[in-house]
Amino acid sequence: MTMLLRLCSAFLLLLWMACGAQAEEVIRDYHAAITVFPDATLEVTETITVNAEGNDIKRGIFRDFPLYAQDARGFRQKVDFDLISVERDGQPEDYHTENVTGGIRIYTGSADVFLRPGEYTYTITYRTGRQIRYFDDHDELYWNVTGNGWLFPIDRAGATVTLPENALPTKTTFYTGPSGSQEQNAREIPGSNGLEFQTTAPLGPNEGLTIVLAFDKGLVAAPSSEDTTWWFIRDNLNTIIGFGGLAVIFLYYLRSWVVVGRDPSKGVIVPRWDAPEGISPALVNYIDNKGFSGAGWTALSASALDLAVKGYVELDDLDSSITIRRTEKRVEGKLQSGEAALIAEIPTAGKAIVIDKANGERVKSVGNRFRQAIEKEHRNRYYKGNAGYTSFGIGLSIAVVACLFIFGDLSEDVYALIFVPTFFSVFFGTFTIGLVNSFRRGRSLFSRIMIVLALALIGFVALSTLALMLISMWIDLEATHQFPVLVAFGGILLVNLLFFYIMGAPTPLGRKLMDGIEGLRTYLTLAEEDRMNTAGAPTMSPSHFEKLLPYAVALGVEKPWSETFQTWLATAAAGAAADNYSPGWYHGSNPGGFGGRIGGFSSSMASTIASTIPTPPPSSSSSSSGFSGGSSGGGGGGGGGGGW
Repeated sequence: MTMLLRLCSAFLLLLWMACGAQAEEVIRDYHAAITVFPDATLEVTETITVNAEGNDIKRGIFRDFPLYAQDARGFRQKVDFDLISVERDGQPEDYHTENVTGGIRIYTGSADVFLRPGEYTYTITYRTGRQIRYFDDHDELYWNVTGNGWLFPIDRAGATVTLPENALPTKTTFYTGPSGSQEQNAREIPGSNGLEFQTTAPLGPNEGLTIVLAFDKGLVAAPSSEDTTWWFIRDNLNTIIGFGGLAVIFLYYLRSWVVVGRDPSKGVIVPRWDAPEGISPALVNYIDNKGFSGAGWTALSASALDLAVKGYVELDDLDSSITIRRTEKRVEGKLQSGEAALIAEIPTAGKAIVIDKANGERVKSVGNRFRQAIEKEHRNRYYKGNAGYTSFGIGLSIAVVACLFIFGDLSEDVYALIFVPTFFSVFFGTFTIGLVNSFRRGRSLFSRIMIVLALALIGFVALSTLALMLISMWIDLEATHQFPVLVAFGGILLVNLLFFYIMGAPTPLGRKLMDGIEGLRTYLTLAEEDRMNTAGAPTMSPSHFEKLLPYAVALGVEKPWSETFQTWLATAAAGAAADNYSPGWYHGSNPGGFGGRIGGFSSSMASTIASTIPTPPPSSSSSSSGFSGGSSGGGGGGGGGGGW
């Protein structure tokens, strides 16, 4: 008998252990008591009984509550929420809250206190507003009792509703299951007159109970016109600040551009074979680019060539360096500022500037003094950047963005995705500017075709990538309707970038010189037969080629100008002696004749100089009634929860 008792005891112990091993964390009962007040606010007491096993529920549970809902028209609105109390087993419980995407998370318990396995009953009471829907023939409470975001199954869920003046609903319905489900595994409790509901089957994780009650109009207060206006502003504050600010910034920049940024009208462009008003090649580069191109190294290269053509320096073109060596010829008259600064670096015969890696610091200093000399004499004479207007626009943009972040209602998703409009605003801004620059000056038909094809390919890839990212962002932000915030932010960046480019304008003198420079460029790039037909144009000769070569380098057209000279050298009219032409101011490899070599030499000189500059060290451092289109998960309330 004793042995039999022992065997039974062991069997029961094993059975108990097996049951314990299979115990799961579950919500045993979930009940919401909802009181609707005459002022259209709700007070909700949620009583949640859970079985905790120390897996997910270690310290307590958390409850997520949405702070946004849809009104009867399907528009997003921000709801009011005030947490009143949190209890566990009838006693006040520690809690804390944090913001989550689109809502608030309520943590019950303390981080330092762990629960023993067992059942616990939590009571969460809160007050909320803007949850009633208003229709022409009735008002409505469309309430997601449990929320559809719980991580645990729910054995039983129910709700009790109390209307003002103990009124009864005129119509009710309910839904169960995951979001969007129209299953009705629930019932009205008999005798409750449509005020009590109970599920008839358990709910799985991410499933919930939603109820809908219609009642007579006038039972609860409708919002006044002042309330409606204030709520509209609050609901759309992000859009108002974002797009309102974008409009203000755009109008400011547009007005500023009309006042100071519009370029003077172009004059008639006539081919010419000299620089307007005798300006230097460096100044041609400075005026033509509204500032130096290539960090000023192109202008310095053009000045070095001009000094060489005039006989003041000689150029040695070696494999790994370029040497600018002073000759014995004395300077006649006064050199223009850039060339004077450059010749001052090699004041006596035999002195030289060696451009290579070993002399990078000196080359950098020479370049700085060269640019400063030109800018000191000519800044704002030919072109005004209108930096004051642009700076104010940037400050205005910063103020708008600051207001958006300080006063707007932004979710964490917006902060995480803000880099997307930033990247694409910069990309499309620079893309547009590059496209305009590509067609600003005359180019060959082949060059234009290749540019169009390249830009079309880049644009297709960029737009495809943008479309995919926008779709992904729309899915992520559709619930909180904060997608317009990113659009407005990107628009503000793009407007600043584009107006920063177009705000500057030539002065009347600058416009006149730019027209003359364009005429010089036209002459340097004309086909030989067209150049010969230009009235009064000089005939091609080595001296004419050399005189205009520095200007061709300054304008970036040394290749067509050198090719024209090469063609002339190949003609019988040039004479046999021209085939061996090599100027005394240039020493270096000379394959295929100097005309062919100089085109490559002059185009690479600026990049050779730039490559010698030391690299700086890296820095350390649903829009309908709940009856006609309702479903589980719809309406106000909702959310979900889990354990921590």
